[in-house]
Amino acid sequence: MHYHYLTIEQREALQQQLKERAAALRREIAAALRRSGNGTAIGIANHLEEVRDEAVADLESFIEIAEIERDVRELREVERALLRLHEPEYGVCADCEAEIPFTRLAANPTATRCVACQTRAEHLLREPARTA
Repeated sequence: MHYHYLTIEQREALQQQLKERAAALRREIAAALRRSGNGTAIGIANHLEEVRDEAVADLESFIEIAEIERDVRELREVERALLRLHEPEYGVCADCEAEIPFTRLAANPTATRCVACQTRAEHLLREPARTA
């Protein structure tokens, strides 16, 4: 199998981009954890006093937790991409083995699929399960 290698400059640019995103995600996660900290119950109580609506307070807490979980998932993807970055397979579609263009990787350095395969995968996820 022949892989088209990204240039050193392209890999360095992607590495810098990934490292900056990882640092930003770590800051966001740390800030969110500091906000919630051990005072999560106090925060919920404050929300209850402010809005006097338990459902809204529960929803606000749920949204904050969901945001932290989303950031942690993205951080894991970024860290995996940093590990793959110097492997020959980085930049090769996991499904069809076509080269992923640098422009796509620059826009999304964690991409593991070319646009066509990513579109197909997202379409399959949206389709309801069919029964025989």
